[in-house]
Amino acid sequence: MVGRHVDVIALYRKACEHDTALSGFYNRNVRVESGHGPVMVRVPTPGAETMDLAIWPEHELLDAIGPYVPAAPRLMHASIDPPFQIQEFIEGSLLDEAHPVGQALPDAILEDIAAFFSQLLDTPGGKLPGTPADWPQDGDVAGFAGLLFRLVRDIRHRGDEATARLYRDLGVPHDPCALLARQVTKLGARPFRLLHADIHRKNVILGAGRTVLLDWELALWGDPLYDLADHLHKMSYLPAEEERMIAAWARLAPPECRIEWEEDLPFYRAYERMKSAVVDTVRWARLIASSATSAERRTYSIQLADKLDAARPCWTPVTDAVPSPGDIERAADRWRAANSTG
Repeated sequence: MVGRHVDVIALYRKACEHDTALSGFYNRNVRVESGHGPVMVRVPTPGAETMDLAIWPEHELLDAIGPYVPAAPRLMHASIDPPFQIQEFIEGSLLDEAHPVGQALPDAILEDIAAFFSQLLDTPGGKLPGTPADWPQDGDVAGFAGLLFRLVRDIRHRGDEATARLYRDLGVPHDPCALLARQVTKLGARPFRLLHADIHRKNVILGAGRTVLLDWELALWGDPLYDLADHLHKMSYLPAEEERMIAAWARLAPPECRIEWEEDLPFYRAYERMKSAVVDTVRWARLIASSATSAERRTYSIQLADKLDAARPCWTPVTDAVPSPGDIERAADRWRAANSTG
């Protein structure tokens, strides 16, 4: 923990004064000098819209997993009012900066990521904070998938009529989960494990002799196969790297966690493509409508078209065609105009 003579509120105030920070969707991360060396002050982003499942206060989870997950950052202090954490500062480079998408990863990094999964799979469930009252019982994989669907359906139907029209214009159906939901009863009965649920290049930091997995606010208790699928979706591995990571997970996972895993992995990967299209329809529309140049607008519209195309096989009825980049730009402009006059 932070030394007894350190003024943690002063560190928090310093963090709030910083104009620049490493920011995710839900938290700002600010390096602050404590008098005993640098620390990372982590402050929730006000008004962040929930786009992911989350069941635990991050500081409670970090405190619980410290003895079992050496890849997690060390929690030094947590405050409820005002809300912030102080974590150890990891000197190093984000994996996204050191080895961006499209560049081959060193063997050592792939081994470290495989080790992350091993630590997660080995963490005793009885040592974790309790789950919400409506959380599925251990091994209820269908119930876990149902929570994932509920999240996406909620996101799809948030907002006003302009947002609903944006979804319709871009071919996102009223119930984007309908087709995949038919497959839930066929999923294998795997016991639940600790999931990080957000392992990607911007959440891995390469320190001096240590690789650390950041940002635990979305950690879950659920089907361990989902963690692998979510990771594969977000990492954009080269084909050979992806095959190697899948093989490593299958080698490290206990037999009970591998029940029907090969049959069910495509289900979760399809879910991730479908969720990405639903979530990013609004996020990318905002980026397109606020872009300063036509080149930026076209880049974002092509990216969104790719996301919609990847999700298209998951819709029912299957969408015949993905809107063109030009169609997407016009839809984004209509959406922004409606919001600005609403």
